[in-house]
Parts: sequence; C-alpha cells; structure tokens
Amino acid sequence: MAFSVPNPCPKSWAAMTPTADGRHCGSCQHEVVDFSRMTEAEVTAWLARPAAGSVCGFFRAGQFAPVAAPAPAAQPRWRQWVLAAVALLGLKPLLAMEEAAALSPRRDVPRATEQADSHAEAPKGQVTVRGRVLDDSTGLGVQGAEIFIGDTPYGAVTDEQGNFSFTMKQLWAPVQNNLVSLRVQASPFVFVTQQVAVKVSPAPAPLVVRLKSIPGRGQIMGRIAQHEPPQKPPLQ
Repeated sequence: MAFSVPNPCPKSWAAMTPTADGRHCGSCQHEVVDFSRMTEAEVTAWLARPAAGSVCGFFRAGQFAPVAAPAPAAQPRWRQWVLAAVALLGLKPLLAMEEAAALSPRRDVPRATEQADSHAEAPKGQVTVRGRVLDDSTGLGVQGAEIFIGDTPYGAVTDEQGNFSFTMKQLWAPVQNNLVSLRVQASPFVFVTQQVAVKVSPAPAPLVVRLKSIPGRGQIMGRIAQHEPPQKPPLQ
C-alpha cells in the first residue's frame, strides 16, 4: 500500500498549535499528525489503526528514501598479505588478471538496474512501452516512480536508475486513436504528478519524462490518500 498527499495544504505548520501527535489547524479545526520523524513502516502501521479514519499529515522529503546497499566487505588481512607477497615475487600480471576478473560483471547475472523485458520484443498484437523518469532539477533518475496507464491500476514502477518498462495489448480500452495516457507520479513530497500522451505503435520510441519539483520542495502537509502500486497490464 502506498500513500500520498494529492492536494497539499498551504497553511503554515509553524503557526499551528502543538498537540500530542502533531499540531492543530485552526483553519479547518483538524489535527495534523507529524509523520516527519517516522519510517515508512511506522506511518503505514499508524494509518492501519482502526481509529485512524481520514488523516492529515506533515511529512518531509527524503524520509522514505531507499536504504543504500551496504559497502563491499573489506578483504581479510591474510588475503591482503598474500596479494602483497605475490606482487613482490614478480607475479603482478597474474594479480592484475585476478583483480580484473573480480571486477568484471558476470555474463549470466543480470544487472539490478535492468528490467527483465527492457529489450524484449513484444509478441504480435502487443506493445512494449519503456522509458526513464528523471528529476528535472538534477537530471538524475527517479527510483520508485509509478507509471499508471490512464485511469487503470496497471503500469510499472521505475528501478534504481529511473527506468521502466511494461507490455500491454495494442488494442485495449485505454488506447484511443492510437494514443494512451500515462500518469507519472513519484514522491508527493518532492514531485508534481505529470500526464504524458504516448503514441501506440508496434515499437514506440523510449520515453524520457522529467518530473518537476513541487513548490517549497522538501516538506508537504495535507490529507493523506492511500493506493495500491501499479500492477502488470493484463495480456489476455
């Protein structure tokens, strides 16, 4: 389950009255829960409480950023000594070959940032749409951006580099006059949702979608909406 703040509130957080769980908004007479120090799991658990109901929340950008992969473990000291001894004995070319083999990617293991069907040709009657979502302010790929096909629950989620790919039927209800509308959304604390029209053909050109920042990028406040992430489109 994902959640967002589709209609950010422009009221001043600092001007509100502190409460046990956040602050009280004098304008709408509603409590705004301070989620800014919680993890994504803690927010999800809080919203799952039976008495939660309709909730206004205060968030900050980056609090749900993916956890960075751990750094590679350092080589054991005994191995460092052996490698140093090998170099001193004049076997440096062999050492260089060993290091090159360790650094080169295995051909039988796909890269984590590549999607399985990113270069696959779609069967007849189907079309594969692929592309990349970028942060307009930095030019970097946006991980975890959601691409929904029209008003359907189907689409894809971007990988670590912002790449996405999905296959759908060429003759499908969301496709009108050889065009399909895509709704691209990412962190509601950082980006503005964008609509993109794509020309449907047997081999459409890869897309590049640049998401713009929300006003006052960094913090956001408003009524929370929950939704399911996009699912793979049906091909039957």
